[in-house]
Amino acid sequence: MLTLRRTLPGIVMIIVSLVILYQSLLIQGTEQLNPSGGGFLPGIIAIVLIICGIVTIINDLRKEVTTKTDEEKERSFSKSDYLLIFSYFIFIVLYVLSLSFLPFLISTILFLIISIYLLKGIKWYTNIIVSVVTVMIIYFLFSQLFNIVFP
Repeated sequence: MLTLRRTLPGIVMIIVSLVILYQSLLIQGTEQLNPSGGGFLPGIIAIVLIICGIVTIINDLRKEVTTKTDEEKERSFSKSDYLLIFSYFIFIVLYVLSLSFLPFLISTILFLIISIYLLKGIKWYTNIIVSVVTVMIIYFLFSQLFNIVFP
């Protein structure tokens, strides 16, 4: 049980990476080895994540079971931290799903506003300004300079 608990993040990383790799192979109309193709970068990222997952599992299995010092106990996650991580993961999935029925700009601005609020807790007006400006800069750079069409 202890081994599974320690290696679970690496296993989850590998599973998610395999799904990403599979999805990148399904992108039609592009060659996988063509760097300008739509499936190239997601495929590379998935391969890197698979390697990181394997390294994580190996490192976790090598660790010796030791008693936690007071400093390590303070650094461990609480239940509220796990809840935040899980809810943020669900939020990311909802963002990706929202891209199918909302325009990119609206989805991404809303995603950034809520993300910054959840993770940083800064004031709303600062949050909105940062989110809108960031998305507009990214949109301009990629759509105008690199001629990439957004969903």
